[in-house]
This record gives sequence, structure tokens and C-alpha cells, in this order.
Amino acid sequence: MAQAQRRHIPNEIRRALFDATDRRCTICRRPLDIEGGSHHIGEMGHIAPHSPDGPRREAARPAEVDGLGNLMLLCPSCHRTIDKEPGLWPDEHLRAIKAEHEGWVVVERARPEPDKPLDEELTGLGEIVEIGDVAYRVTSDPEEERSADGTAIVSRAFAFAPDGRHVWIRRIATRWPGSEALERRVALAAEAGLFTEALPGLPPPVAASMTAETAVLVTAVPSFTTLAGFYGGRGREAEAVRVLAAGVVGLCEGLASLHARGLAHGALDPDSIMTDRNGALFLRDAGRAFLRPTEPAEDVRRLAELIHVTVTGRPPVPLVSAAILNPAVPEHFARALDRALSCAPAERGDIAELGTGLRI
Repeated sequence: MAQAQRRHIPNEIRRALFDATDRRCTICRRPLDIEGGSHHIGEMGHIAPHSPDGPRREAARPAEVDGLGNLMLLCPSCHRTIDKEPGLWPDEHLRAIKAEHEGWVVVERARPEPDKPLDEELTGLGEIVEIGDVAYRVTSDPEEERSADGTAIVSRAFAFAPDGRHVWIRRIATRWPGSEALERRVALAAEAGLFTEALPGLPPPVAASMTAETAVLVTAVPSFTTLAGFYGGRGREAEAVRVLAAGVVGLCEGLASLHARGLAHGALDPDSIMTDRNGALFLRDAGRAFLRPTEPAEDVRRLAELIHVTVTGRPPVPLVSAAILNPAVPEHFARALDRALSCAPAERGDIAELGTGLRI
């Protein structure tokens, strides 16, 4: 919202909102005071919009549109997320999140010493994941990962949406706001916000949900087939090399969208890259872009390494061209891989140059 709108909010409302939320983001629970400083990064977001043409304009606007009941204290990332794609964050959902968070603050203040829940209280994905009144049917064995500090369990799985679409679900379940759980929730919220921008090559968001106990992001995928599953040892064939060269274009486009914003995927592997029935490759998600930042040059090197293994059946060896290991690989294709595999990051070129060099 614009600064001119924020000035309409009375100081007593501001103070009450900061107190009711314990100076934390209502959605991801990130502390909003700058550590070691005297300022904060908190932003006051409207549930029903301040102006008739604002986000969630269809919501009923209360008489006190700048009143405490219509405001949420948010970090900049969560504020941008809910306003960029208001259809994923309807007013009734935001009001429920506000009530849960502010209720949690009351309970925590009344509790002398918070009790750590037992690990078994944290559960992963079941057969059905519900977001609002929409149920997603899980089709694969979920990947489960517990945070090192025991505050969260991260689950990932493929699922079917009610309309038959293939989707990728990630959920963070937590019972109290440990530092690692908060870090993961902030990263997931930031990723959801990025995807709502509909950038080339990045997966479109299907649904998102943030409550005090869970954070969920659902994205569309072209199929349940991964790079590893599609090629399955067939990458040395001449036709497979041709299909791979054509299919990598969309993947490079998605990585370029991340790199243009100073981000890097940082977790490319044969199972994080998806393919459709024609062999076009796609990112499944943004990897570690918002969690453990790496350099774009590392994405370039890692993608070249994966392609080299796919078309030769073995890891790269210095001074040994992919065209030597597999005669079906064109010389210019092999040179593009060699450049991207350089030990010096500055010599690898960018991801667009790799995609161009691999064209057949």
C-alpha cells in the first residue's frame, strides 16, 4: 500500500497492532525488529482494501477500514505475497490467520515456560492435503525432512488437484516458532510471492496457505516424470541428444528468471527437473534460492554436469569432451558443456549462453 494510505492509520492503532502480534509477521512469524538496531521492517497490510480498487476489492469493507480488526502486521515479503495474488489469499483466510496468530501470542504470554512438543506431534503428509475446501490427492511417497532444531518437519510430494492437474506440494509443519522453522516459512512465502509474478520458465502457483502450524505451497508441474525418469539410461542415443538439446530451452529460461533477480536455484539434480511427454524440461520449484543462496554460476556448472552425465553416462572428466565419450554429441554441444564446466566461475558464461550453445 502507498505511504499516503498508511498515514491515515492512527498511532494508537499502530501500537495496538504491534502489541497484539508480538512484533512478528502475522503470517510467517518472523521477528520484525532489526537486531541490534532501533528500527523495524514491519508493514501494516489491509485485509479488505483501503481503497475500493485495492487487493481483495470484493471483500466487504468495514466502517473502520483502518481499524485494528482489518489490519495485519506483516514482513515485506508476506505483504507483497498476499497483495500480488489476492485470489490465493482471500479475506476470510487472512482473518483466520490473523485470529490464530494473535491468539497464539496471548497463549504464549500466559505460559511461563513454553513446553517443547514431542517429535511425534509433528506429522508429515497424509493421503490427502486440504487447503481451504480443496483436497489434493498425494500420489507418491512423501519426502520428509525434520529440521535440525526439531521445530519443523518439511514434506514434499506429487499430487493430483481435483481437476486432474499434476501438482507439487511442499508443506512445513511446526508446533512452535524455532529459528529454523521460521527461516523455512519465510523462504516458502518468498518463493510463493516470486511465482505469482508469472516469470518465464518458473512453475505457476496453484494454491498457498499459511497458518500458525503449517505453511503450504502447491505448484503446477507438467507431469510426474523427472529428468532421471524420462531418459533412464537412454541419453546416449542420437535422438535423445536431439530431444535434450531442444528441451533444455525452457529450463534455462526458468533459471535465467531466477538469476535476473540475483537468485540461484542451488539444488539442481535429476529429480528436481521435470519433463513433459515431449521432453521439454522445467523447474519443479526454486530449490534453495531463498534458503541457502548460491551463485548463478554454480547453477550453470551443475546443469552442464547433469547434461553431460545424461548424454555420456558418466561424470565429466577434465579435457575429455562429451563428443569423444559419445559420437552422437555434436562438437559445438560438447564445447558449450566444456565452457560451462570451467573451474573458474567467471569463465562459464551465463545460463542463456549455455542454452544457446546446446541448440542442435
